[in-house]
Amino acid sequence: MRTGTTIAHYRIAELLGQGGMGDVYRAVDTRLDRPVALKFLARHLVSDPDAKERFIREAKAASALDHPNICTIHDFGETAEGDLYMVMALYEGRTLSERLKAESFDVDRTLRIVRQLARALRRAHAGGIVHRDLKPANVMVSDEDAVRLLDFGIAKLHSAHTLTRTGATVGTAAYMSPEQAAGDEVTAASDVWALGVIAWQMLTGSLPFDGSNPLVVLNRILTSDLPDLTALNPAVPAALAAIVGRALAKDPRERYADAGSFLEALDAASGFAPATAPSGTRAFSRAPGARRLVLWGLAAAVVVTAGIAALATRGARPSAEAAAEEDTRNVVAILPFTVSGSDELAYLSEGLMDLIGGRLD
Repeated sequence: MRTGTTIAHYRIAELLGQGGMGDVYRAVDTRLDRPVALKFLARHLVSDPDAKERFIREAKAASALDHPNICTIHDFGETAEGDLYMVMALYEGRTLSERLKAESFDVDRTLRIVRQLARALRRAHAGGIVHRDLKPANVMVSDEDAVRLLDFGIAKLHSAHTLTRTGATVGTAAYMSPEQAAGDEVTAASDVWALGVIAWQMLTGSLPFDGSNPLVVLNRILTSDLPDLTALNPAVPAALAAIVGRALAKDPRERYADAGSFLEALDAASGFAPATAPSGTRAFSRAPGARRLVLWGLAAAVVVTAGIAALATRGARPSAEAAAEEDTRNVVAILPFTVSGSDELAYLSEGLMDLIGGRLD
């Protein structure tokens, strides 16, 4: 869209940002003489029924939630050329993602922001809506630390059919819950996980599960134990570390059921006492869903292992001494993967080796 173009009664002023689903522009509502944000579905997605439905779902989901910590949707429409757009309130400030890169967060500031996010999610969950893509880039924070939750583009209404096939994953790897990573049912507890990741990141400056590429991250989310939060930041009260730890339980049944329950726990533990020992975070057990990692790397591991076994049986018969030694030492080699077709897929080579090694351990 060009600067100065008028869509309905909205005059476009400038491009604010671009994303996978579309572009967002600063505009002026010429009827009410107020600034607004116009979000357009990317043109290459206009002909995609799933993308269109996802875009419409965002407009409906967000507009149904009247809450001071959730972005306000003013309007929705389609141009004569077939471009879909929604009109949102324009909020001044920076995303939490931008602030995390440039600013520090102590316990008080973290709680102030996390509580507002929890209130926004509590409203969404009460309305039967799971956000499914909660991350710092979708959180606008003003200079006064007022929070607005944005982008319900992949939100799931409890009464709606899923837009993705069984086993597909939608979301951002570092903030995806184990059940979401495994392609299992996504519930309000999945949003609680993402809220826990954000709280952890604000308190420590790092992610609880990180890696060199999305496959490594998902593997660690599914299989690695949660680090000790108070060891990373001794200023975090033990009670708060326990709450964040429960939000990051791998089994959703051990997590807070929804954002309302998470918020109640925070309110009940108000007046946090300082941590006295670096052992305040519970190590939760691995979820059953981890056994169903939706990645074909495990199939490759089976092939590699079978190939090694076949080669071994074709070799010379071992001596009695070698056979005795072999009885006490079982070794499986993971050979490097070669990924062809696109340089953008090169990360799969390292990711699959890391993934398979972790699973075989």
